[in-house]
Amino acid sequence: MDALLTALQRAGRDLLTPRMLTLSLWPMLLALLAWGLLAWLFGAELKDWLTAWLATTPFDDLAARVGAGWLAGYAALLILALVWLPAMYVTALMITSLALMPVIVAFVAARDYPALERRRGGGFVGSVANGLVALVLYLAAWLVLLPVWLFAPFGILVSVLLNAWLNQRLFMYDALAEHASAAELKAQRHAGGGRLFALSTLLGLIHLVPVLNLVAPVYMALAFSHHALAALAASRAEAAA
Repeated sequence: MDALLTALQRAGRDLLTPRMLTLSLWPMLLALLAWGLLAWLFGAELKDWLTAWLATTPFDDLAARVGAGWLAGYAALLILALVWLPAMYVTALMITSLALMPVIVAFVAARDYPALERRRGGGFVGSVANGLVALVLYLAAWLVLLPVWLFAPFGILVSVLLNAWLNQRLFMYDALAEHASAAELKAQRHAGGGRLFALSTLLGLIHLVPVLNLVAPVYMALAFSHHALAALAASRAEAAA
């Protein structure tokens, strides 16, 4: 647990540097701009389509029985929100993963792990492939589990767990790609177990906090970079002993 707390503490320290603060706002702002534009252009049409689709389901009969025919419109808005919010979050993570992680890892390595040898077991192509697989699996799971949001506490739990999985899948690869060999990259990504998932879950909760969620992607990237590089350094030291 000390290693996790150290990673979080160092990530917070690094986030407050001018360079990281400047980077931290871009992922969420770009994602908000992109999805805000899509919502403005197509939101009304999608709401009308979902409302019409709900009218063909048992939901419409249920709403009519309780005298709430207007409910379909609000349900359509809720569905759009449940899709729009994770889409924006994932977009910010993908921007961070593909565009900013090389800068972030280089910053963390130069500051805290300057002696760690670079064995370049991964690269940009691997990062793109890893991100695409993670994106497809995440969105598929999110869509399949949308009905769980009918029971709000379970919906929040599913959201947190899916975000934790996505954080770990994306950032552990990117954090290790430059410094780990191919074998080390594979081993370290699966070595953390419950402790690593606990870190992912804690970081996943940040995007639920207003204002903090604006800098969450870069803070996550910093925390995973510290955790991954520290674990890699410890593994090499243990192997050499």
